[in-house]
Amino acid sequence: MTQDPRLCGLCPKLCRFACPVAGGTADEGATPTAMLQAAEDARAGRIPWSEAAEALEKCTGCEACRAPCEFEQDVPSLLYTARAEAFAEGIAADGAQDLHSVHLEHGNPFGKDLHAALRAEAREDCDFDRKGRVLLWPGCRMLAERPEEAAAAMDLFREIGADHMSLPARSEVPCCGAPLQVVGDARGLEVAAASLQQYFNRQRTWVTPSSRCLLTVRNGYQAIEQDIRAEVLHVAEYMLFFKEALGDRGKAVMDGFEARDEPVPSIVVHDACGLHRRVGAGGAVYEVVDALTGVRPDSLDGYPDRTGCCGAGDFHDLRRPAAAVEVGDHSAKHRTLQAGTWIVTGDSDCVEALRRTHPDCRVEDVLGFAIAWSPEAPAAS
Repeated sequence: MTQDPRLCGLCPKLCRFACPVAGGTADEGATPTAMLQAAEDARAGRIPWSEAAEALEKCTGCEACRAPCEFEQDVPSLLYTARAEAFAEGIAADGAQDLHSVHLEHGNPFGKDLHAALRAEAREDCDFDRKGRVLLWPGCRMLAERPEEAAAAMDLFREIGADHMSLPARSEVPCCGAPLQVVGDARGLEVAAASLQQYFNRQRTWVTPSSRCLLTVRNGYQAIEQDIRAEVLHVAEYMLFFKEALGDRGKAVMDGFEARDEPVPSIVVHDACGLHRRVGAGGAVYEVVDALTGVRPDSLDGYPDRTGCCGAGDFHDLRRPAAAVEVGDHSAKHRTLQAGTWIVTGDSDCVEALRRTHPDCRVEDVLGFAIAWSPEAPAAS
């Protein structure tokens, strides 16, 4: 279906009720109607791009607006295009400019030496095997916030029989370029994709726990004609190739709870916006949890189509940190969870935001859950 930003600009906010940013911040300027009308006004010369750029930042990329939309508008992609137009004029919102500056200096939006962080945790003898045919791409957020998880994942994969997996071996590749796409630096994304395309295409399979990285490599690279020939998968999809081994691991865990006479903690799945709506791979998370526990988990927000935006999507927490907190709090305020409940999110980019809003629960992405759900698994965090 053809995407037309004018449809959003002329719409009387029929998706307003679904937008977590508009709901969480009480900002009518955060609706697709307002954001894309600002872009049209800038294109027509009615307002300067500097004014439009601030309006274009008010989105987490959750696509909650798409479900009630009669035209199924892809609002995040329309906003990427508009931001790129503003960026080409040398204009970006303050938060986007800050993120971009940090990325240019450090190669990632977190301002850290991510490869050093990974090397400090991983095993040089086998985790960086250049002959591996499956590349585990942790994503810059995991390396910035939880590099130990990326290293522990290698032990997990070896245990379940994924012997051909390796971590990024090149020191110059901490980031796929997703932050550049989000802020509108189209040329920067092209450079990032061109530098990684050959490396990625040497792999048989490319795997990531980050929906933002997955979207960029699967869709963003293709849009700029930097196609990746490798099979591109979310980590939950890949883990299902080893479903039987996961079941054996899960049985040992459940036997351990029984032997210790401990209750099995409640487990719910956070239906991450990027993975469930934009990628369409959320069902794999439920299957992985089911394989490890023997029970299909409930959804944190009642049903997967609803999804609860944590506020961190599309690096919204780095571009607009105060607004991201409001969005996360708005999504969490109606949830009632027993202390010690495990929340398993399909997106590694959501973990820290969910930990902030649910301090009495244990929050892991699906990969972290598989690592932590060991025979010695604790009943609570």
